Amino acid sequence: MDILKPELIWIEGRCYRVNDPTTEVTAFQEHDLYENDMPVVYLPEEDEEDDGFEVVKIDNDRYTTRLHVSKHYIGSIIGKKGSMRSRIEKETKTDIKIPRQSQNGDITIFGSSIANVKAARRRINMIVMSSRMKQRATHFISIPVNGPAVMKNFEQFKEAVLKSCSMCRGIEESLFIKAHKLHITVGVMCLMDNEERVHASKLFTEAKDKIVMPIIRDYLPLKIRLKGLSYMNDDPKEIDVLYCTVQEEEAPVGLLQRLTDSLVQYFYKAEFMKKEFDRDNVKLHVTLINSKYRGGSSEAVADETEDSRNYRKTRTTFDGSEILNKFADYDFGVTELTDIHLSQRHTMGPNGYYQPTCVISLK
Repeated sequence: MDILKPELIWIEGRCYRVNDPTTEVTAFQEHDLYENDMPVVYLPEEDEEDDGFEVVKIDNDRYTTRLHVSKHYIGSIIGKKGSMRSRIEKETKTDIKIPRQSQNGDITIFGSSIANVKAARRRINMIVMSSRMKQRATHFISIPVNGPAVMKNFEQFKEAVLKSCSMCRGIEESLFIKAHKLHITVGVMCLMDNEERVHASKLFTEAKDKIVMPIIRDYLPLKIRLKGLSYMNDDPKEIDVLYCTVQEEEAPVGLLQRLTDSLVQYFYKAEFMKKEFDRDNVKLHVTLINSKYRGGSSEAVADETEDSRNYRKTRTTFDGSEILNKFADYDFGVTELTDIHLSQRHTMGPNGYYQPTCVISLK
């Protein structure tokens, strides 16, 4: 990690610096964007900013707040023999009540001041955020680009490649994505229980008015052209993912990039999404051929949703040089941006596209 540009995460609307990603979550330090190396302090109540959650006064010198945490993360909050919970309680001067494994309910924090209660909650959220980022994604925000014309052109492309490039190493029909699944992946997230899914869906719905419509309202229906081929790695003879590039049609260049980047930032600050491979911008593309699908294995979301290094031992690349020579500028046509999905990974709906958890309609 570049020490001059450390990894940052957002917790409860605050920005934190990860000093060393190899250490445990308690190594997170609160990071003030305007001052360098500010110490971590618990602010007095009158200076405490609005963190977006409620702290209730229950008597003259006692305050409390509640927060939902998936059972998958409870163990990390408790720590070995309760060490993590005890440490947070000691350092924030609070009392933390956690439901037993067999019980349902929220974590409850008690403290003698609003500032201490909020500090304990932020520490818990740091642990949850760190644990969430280590989990394999369960959902992703997707933009379907599977209009009838695009699917027809894709099938013609597939047929032409299999006919004219059949002798190229590693090329086979199973590598092609199904036409109904053609999409742009905006970003991925891990939603471990129904309450997290409900919360993410609420954020997604709110994003329509806060993020999506202000950007694209004047250009609806937004048309997207799929044209041109590219690939993920440096050697055209050793390709894992071959994809189509996308561009706006009859709209300002960069509008789609701005939209997708803004959605990622919105969910990043809400603690549900990380920035893939430390990129500041979403890599706009539509996966066409993926070596991960070889042999009819379950199709995954686009390659950027997984660290391809984890699959290197089981994946066999293909030689795509001839495809690039013959079809570099292939035009798959234009489709309209009619909706944006919060999709479930590896789960198909009745129309052949990924099963949605929530849909933003732009019609």
